[in-house]
Amino acid sequence: MNTSTLPVLPQRHLRGETDISQLVAVLQDQQAAKLDLVLPTNQIRFNQGLLSIADQQVVLGADGVTDPNGLYLGTEAVDQQIADLFSIPVRYLRRMRAEHVELLDTNVNEWAARAEGKRLVRLLQGSDPEDPTTSGIVRAVLSDRYAIRDNIDTVFSVLQGLREAGLDGSNISGIDLSDNRLYLAVNVPQIAVDAKELVRGYRSPFDSRPGEELPLLNAGLVFTNSEVGRGAFEIFPRAVLQVCKNGLTRKVDGFRKIHLGGRLEEGTINWSTATVDAANEFVRQQVKDAVASFLSEGYLENLRDDLLKDAGVEVVDVVGTVEFVSKKLQYTQTEQDSILADFIKGGQVTSGGVLNAVTSVAQRIENPDRAYEVEASAIEAMQVAAKFAAV
Repeated sequence: MNTSTLPVLPQRHLRGETDISQLVAVLQDQQAAKLDLVLPTNQIRFNQGLLSIADQQVVLGADGVTDPNGLYLGTEAVDQQIADLFSIPVRYLRRMRAEHVELLDTNVNEWAARAEGKRLVRLLQGSDPEDPTTSGIVRAVLSDRYAIRDNIDTVFSVLQGLREAGLDGSNISGIDLSDNRLYLAVNVPQIAVDAKELVRGYRSPFDSRPGEELPLLNAGLVFTNSEVGRGAFEIFPRAVLQVCKNGLTRKVDGFRKIHLGGRLEEGTINWSTATVDAANEFVRQQVKDAVASFLSEGYLENLRDDLLKDAGVEVVDVVGTVEFVSKKLQYTQTEQDSILADFIKGGQVTSGGVLNAVTSVAQRIENPDRAYEVEASAIEAMQVAAKFAAV
């Protein structure tokens, strides 16, 4: 394929944005560059560590000619999926990619040649100025029963569901996008409860304002979706502390929809309108159900009261507690150091202070996937700190 005829790869990442129109523009650019193929597994081939698509028919469509053939650079998710597909330890696969790429090609190609079945390969076409030999990105290598749930459809369905529930795009308080997932955070400040006991003695590490001045806990939600098999469509309640905008995601109460459908035929995939419409209707209904379930003072009061059961334990051994929590929840050394610094700066020497330190650090983590993981671990971090401090 002549890669010089391809447009430049679209933007793939956003972090901490609030402009829904910018997100839509990015996703529309991605949508125009997407190509889905179903291939026999024994046709998967690597060439210099790149996925090689060859001998596929050129597709003539309303938008012109699409040639899927070429070399595609994989993401970290694809490395994991290829490792799982051919039972190659992922650490060994990544070592081969870094140190001996020809050995990587041999391993993948030999195991693929012996494989049966079909795989859905999701591509993002476009030229990469840093690697002009490639035709784009291979985003995922998935089961041929994967059910489509694209991010652009998810955004429009979420917005419609919010409007039908009396909210709108102005309630979107955070937008994150990675190669793996889309995240939409919703904040509803008009639904709030007093949380002064939760922020007593706490100062925001961002501007040092005391919790007593801004003691409210706002209602909210977080929506996540993956187009590449890195999780289901999910909705979780997410409360927001007014004093520092720290988000408290409570995963135990969430909704989850796994991407699983009927088997796909071999070749280029054009997802039917009926398939997309059915998925969109499901999301809209789930959004309205989540609003009814989680966006109320009653739910917030229950959440606040549950948090307070573990929030008030005094932390005497500050360093030891943060080290223990970090080891238990597998925070990196950098994350541990930042949590300790925010804990000290926050001035709340309790297990609740650990909760607030973890959520404040999550706001500053650049990787969207890791930021979400750390925020979602904050309630457990508080519970672990409470048990450790009580011993």
